[in-house]
Amino acid sequence: MSDDEDVRVWFVGREYTDKGMLTVRYATPDGERRFEKQQSLNAPDPTAARDVDPAKLVPVADDDVADRYRTEVERVRESNAPGDPV
Repeated sequence: MSDDEDVRVWFVGREYTDKGMLTVRYATPDGERRFEKQQSLNAPDPTAARDVDPAKLVPVADDDVADRYRTEVERVRESNAPGDPV
């Protein structure tokens, strides 16, 4: 895979902000990199997976968080197609 190809990331969580926004978090299957997106609560539900520019991924520095992301990615992948709303 070249550096300019999108990377498939999987849903690992969401957080609601006090400003009426939703932060959706995705991670790579190895749990080592993550992608976050803020969206309105009125936006369509996030999907189980999405393809993102690798430049938008940030490293996960905490090993415990990376382990949690790996576990969650596996769970989501087993029970959802990439385009399924979560």
